[in-house]
Amino acid sequence: MSQKTKTRTAGARTGMRDTIKRVATELLIRHGFHNTSFRDIADQIGTTTTNIHYHFGSKQQLVEEVLTDYVAEASARHKSIWLADGHTLSEKLQGVVEYNFERYKRFNRGKAGGRPWSLIGRLRLDSEDLSPIARESLTSFSRSVHEAIKSAFEQACRSGELRADAPLDDLTLLVVNLVNSSSVFTQDAGSFDRLEEFFTAFERVMLKVYAGEPSDSGEHRAKRH
Repeated sequence: MSQKTKTRTAGARTGMRDTIKRVATELLIRHGFHNTSFRDIADQIGTTTTNIHYHFGSKQQLVEEVLTDYVAEASARHKSIWLADGHTLSEKLQGVVEYNFERYKRFNRGKAGGRPWSLIGRLRLDSEDLSPIARESLTSFSRSVHEAIKSAFEQACRSGELRADAPLDDLTLLVVNLVNSSSVFTQDAGSFDRLEEFFTAFERVMLKVYAGEPSDSGEHRAKRH
């Protein structure tokens, strides 16, 4: 086999793997772990279940890889929001709302609808039936988000946006749990508006109680000028 043929074959294999993972992600979000099968994925793609077995071996292995990729992307987005230089807490909270809506609207029309939209939120409901690797991926997301949010609150204290005596651990815990429950929240409420209102209410109460006096740090000095 020539090098060109080998390269083309490897590319086709990678392309099929990516297609399987993309379709599996969507079906898992829509239908959950138990109601998504290799047959469902194969029918969507127009291939065989044997082909999916060839690429991933088992359903658990496919879910592990899909979830690992999803968690890595979601964690990176949250870090980019919470650790953004020069952004206030209000802007960061709004950034999370916008990111959530970006994912929500892929599965719901407008802001009305209670369909699942997060793979992390969806698979948490089936966590007892997932492999240890998949469960660790879900846990790692919570750890990553917790660290990023805690850092954002610490920076807000250093800059004077929050008072020095603000209970950072408590505030972090509240926001982490809001992030983790966002998908289920919109499912229960049947709309995205309620989730957005919840973020806004948290921000309003937090800043009313713990707002500080901004220092002359670079980010706040730049905002005043």
